[in-house]
Amino acid sequence: MNLESRTAIEALRAGVPNRAVVRLMGAGNVDLEKDFRALLDAAGTRPGMGFAGGFGTGKSHTLTSLAEVARDRRFVVSRVVISKETPLADFGRVFEAAMRSAALPDRNDDALSASLAALRAAPDQLTALHEAVSRPDSGLSGIFAAILFLLRQPSQAPEVVRRCERFLAGGKMPSSVFRKALVQHHVSRKFNLRQPSAAELAAQRIRFASLLFRAAGYAGWCVAFDEVELIGRYSPMQRALAYASLAVWLGLDNTIRFAGIAVVYAITDDFVAAVVEHRHDQDEAPERLRLKGRDADAMRALTGIRHIKDAVQNHRLATPNEEELRRDGQLLREIYAGAYDWSTPQLPAIERTATRTMRQYIKAWITQWDMLRVAGTAVSVVERPLGSNYAQDQTLGAAEEDTE
Repeated sequence: MNLESRTAIEALRAGVPNRAVVRLMGAGNVDLEKDFRALLDAAGTRPGMGFAGGFGTGKSHTLTSLAEVARDRRFVVSRVVISKETPLADFGRVFEAAMRSAALPDRNDDALSASLAALRAAPDQLTALHEAVSRPDSGLSGIFAAILFLLRQPSQAPEVVRRCERFLAGGKMPSSVFRKALVQHHVSRKFNLRQPSAAELAAQRIRFASLLFRAAGYAGWCVAFDEVELIGRYSPMQRALAYASLAVWLGLDNTIRFAGIAVVYAITDDFVAAVVEHRHDQDEAPERLRLKGRDADAMRALTGIRHIKDAVQNHRLATPNEEELRRDGQLLREIYAGAYDWSTPQLPAIERTATRTMRQYIKAWITQWDMLRVAGTAVSVVERPLGSNYAQDQTLGAAEEDTE
């Protein structure tokens, strides 16, 4: 049994493609990959990108393949699935999820801790990062310079190091804790430890993380958002905040750009019609924010909506053609054979239709082979289409209670 082949088959059976699937079956959309490579080349100096597809058209597979491209280019990669625990409307919680999932391209360690450890072992790079963070035009609170000062001390207590790491990853640490640690080095008055607002602090943490990863020798930070369509189930105000948050992550607001970060997201191709247009979000979402006195967020929400509309219109995953079906069917047959050491037979051709997705073909092939291998029985597969669910769910809200 080939372990990688078995891992790939199990992932495809569950409908959640992983890195093994990408390595064995190849990348997703060629044109999207070309655009993504250009995005990596200009990380932080041009807006991020999005693409759309129906259920089962390969959005997750495409995101996984793009993440592999980023890893090959020595980017730290975070895969963030928008969910109840990670609401896009809550900037801070999304950042924490991105840090938890951050994966280094060259080893299996916690990205933040490993990057800090690498810098502590390279004093010159750590000093250079400290100087960059300390500049008045860095856009960062004095807390970040204070943390780097503490980490530069060779005999720093492990507990202080852990608390600094937790803070950088999104955790809380009172200024008094920083101050107590700085007093021991007689520099308690050197740093301004006043913490900014929660939203501003989250933005500064993103900016610092990108600086940190690049100082540690990586090309940048790639953040890939999956299942962005979940915002269609938010309340009206939460949807407005989510559009604004997405715009910030994408770099659509020139006043909040994150150097060295490349952002890509996937969304369902019916989202614009079913949510944006049906609920009049392009007009009403920005207005809700303006009525709250959040004019900047209103403009961000509008640009976020426009970006989603462009992604759905111009970057849509298509159903597979005859050549793709033959190629992928043969590849999957070889992978299945390697996974079970079984002479996998050629199956009768499945009728190709305009609505049948690649996931449906793959599930049908695997199911038929499973029945032949285990029970020796040939079966036909009955399909039932699944539509998107955009029913509003109040439990999917952000931590920030800013609803109507």
